[in-house]
Amino acid sequence: MFQLAPLDWHKPHVRSHDSWSWRDPVNISLPTLGDNIQEQAYAVRVSPSLAETATIFNVPRGTAYITIQQVVFYVTSFLYYVLLVRILNLSQVGEVSLLAAASSIFTTLTQLALPAAATRFISSRIGNNDPTSASGIAATSLRLLLAIAGPGLVIAILASPLIGTTVFKTPDSSNLLIATFTASFLFDLTALYGAFFLGLGLYVDILYQNILFFPLSRGLGLALAYKGLGPLGIPLGWAIGSLATLLLSLYLWKGKLSHSRRYPSRPLLVFGLPLFASALVTLVQGWGDIALLQGILGQFGNTGAYYILVSSVSFLSILWIPVAGALYPALSSSFTREGATAVSARLAVATRLINLTVLPTGVTLAAIAPTALEAVFGSSLANQAVPFAILATTLIFTAQSLLLITTLQSVSRTRHILGISLAATIVDLVTVGLGASILGTTAGAIGRALLAFTTMLLAWFSLRRVLYAPVAQGLSKALALTVLTALPLLTVDSLLTVDFRLVPLIRVPMLLGVFVACFLATSRGFNVFNEDDLDLLNNALPKSFSPLLRRITHLLVQKTRRKPSESGPTRQQ
Repeated sequence: MFQLAPLDWHKPHVRSHDSWSWRDPVNISLPTLGDNIQEQAYAVRVSPSLAETATIFNVPRGTAYITIQQVVFYVTSFLYYVLLVRILNLSQVGEVSLLAAASSIFTTLTQLALPAAATRFISSRIGNNDPTSASGIAATSLRLLLAIAGPGLVIAILASPLIGTTVFKTPDSSNLLIATFTASFLFDLTALYGAFFLGLGLYVDILYQNILFFPLSRGLGLALAYKGLGPLGIPLGWAIGSLATLLLSLYLWKGKLSHSRRYPSRPLLVFGLPLFASALVTLVQGWGDIALLQGILGQFGNTGAYYILVSSVSFLSILWIPVAGALYPALSSSFTREGATAVSARLAVATRLINLTVLPTGVTLAAIAPTALEAVFGSSLANQAVPFAILATTLIFTAQSLLLITTLQSVSRTRHILGISLAATIVDLVTVGLGASILGTTAGAIGRALLAFTTMLLAWFSLRRVLYAPVAQGLSKALALTVLTALPLLTVDSLLTVDFRLVPLIRVPMLLGVFVACFLATSRGFNVFNEDDLDLLNNALPKSFSPLLRRITHLLVQKTRRKPSESGPTRQQ
């Protein structure tokens, strides 16, 4: 389950189960003795002690690189979607969303989870001081990907007229699809080289990939669309960005591993097949409802609006992804050394923090949904406030489900995850299929909400046999914080809208001030937070963020003394 910050331009959702992707942070050792891996392996070999061996790794620096990547991803994505709805109309945005879905289908099928396998096997060989085998793994992975993705690209291009007629109702869309599939092929190669860098712990090279890819692919795509190419400009931007990043990757990879030894392909394929199955479920979760809405309603405008809504809400995942990233190794270690009781105690701290932050933020955003949508995207999405509010309110289930799935991984109950994901996906798609013709995009939002809730519920039931999962930890204070933050914000928003008739761009800064004031006042007045709540974030973020976290702690926590953990009773298997 190696996950890294993104090389992904099109995924509009946050996953709630285990799959490898270029999106989320991970903590992996980072070699820092230079670019030649043979030299690093030799340094490990000659180190007389484990203490000296550890000096070649720099996890804080690696975490800092991941944080920079996350910032680049969120800032670029936010600007991209804000400008996209102003350059293209919603019908054209709907076409772009379907092109993104086609790209996801292509990359999922052609990658065959090879990047995940490459990362796993390369890092293992480097850990065993065997850079020659690591080089062979990289070469075999590249050959396999080219053998799969190359013919896949040819087939996809030949099928483009048929796909265009079926999906876009016109064969003229072939150029859109050809550009999209070409970009996806180039992205496959770029992602594989990123996996090589990850396997060697070269975070800085992945940082270079992301810093080039995101601004170039999205910015150039928007520029081409604005200059008259319309929707075609977006996949052209993807293709050019992927090509430039691939060339950079080839340059960065030069000299990293030499003297390769032939490595068999079977271990890579065997390791990757379960991950490939999980990736297929992820694909359906991410795009199934969008495809159903388009198929049932047949309106690109509705599809485009829903695509923007889902992409917008996913920005709040920054509230729980770092927590889950820091939680996994801690839970795994605790379960091995101390058993289920220790896992429950640590999970209680993380769940409490998630409940206290995600629930108030999501509900508050839902309370001012019309203002938020109009301020960011203009009047084109004004009629989408209800589905947006549903998505924002139920983010708490998405966050909790990720924590529970992470816990299942840490206690080695990974076989349950695929079944949970499949069941939740079926609930989602059935809901959308039955309700789309009546409720439109609201059915999609309800389906996603049920997807998150079902995942959370089934994961909780699965964990009950092993340990106590305190999903309600801190919930009473979270509800109080939510009510005392959301209600004042809703009242002020109504006054500013109805009585003062201020435009959204003026209302939003004022509402932000009200939110911060209410959140801080309630937090301190009701002793909502304690210092233990912020320790997990302190472990997840680079040390350079420690001063900022100390200031936040001072603002939120009334008393600096630590409170005992409210972990509740636990059960052993």
